[in-house]
Amino acid sequence: MFEELTDKDIYDRAISAEKPAVVVFYKPGKGENQEVFNLLSKFQLIYGDKVNFFSMNAEQNTTHEDLGIFYFPTVLYFRETMELERHDYIPTEEEVERAIRRLLRL
Repeated sequence: MFEELTDKDIYDRAISAEKPAVVVFYKPGKGENQEVFNLLSKFQLIYGDKVNFFSMNAEQNTTHEDLGIFYFPTVLYFRETMELERHDYIPTEEEVERAIRRLLRL
């Protein structure tokens, strides 16, 4: 699992942080969660020094409502207060790679 965010710290730690961030919004007990976390863990090993990876429990927080997230898990990619990409489905490795490269302007 990635470091867990809350409604109180998501803005400072992920959305407006100096480093770009990948945030997985999830609801516990959904089978798809592990698939997404396993996929993103591969990229955390590669890009973890340049991109922060976080998770957020949608049953304990309400930020997902403000961001219009209705499907779980959903992956959001943030840089400089902007959402650059959203995967509200199980993304492919190629889609994640493309989104992270966009975060890093590669």
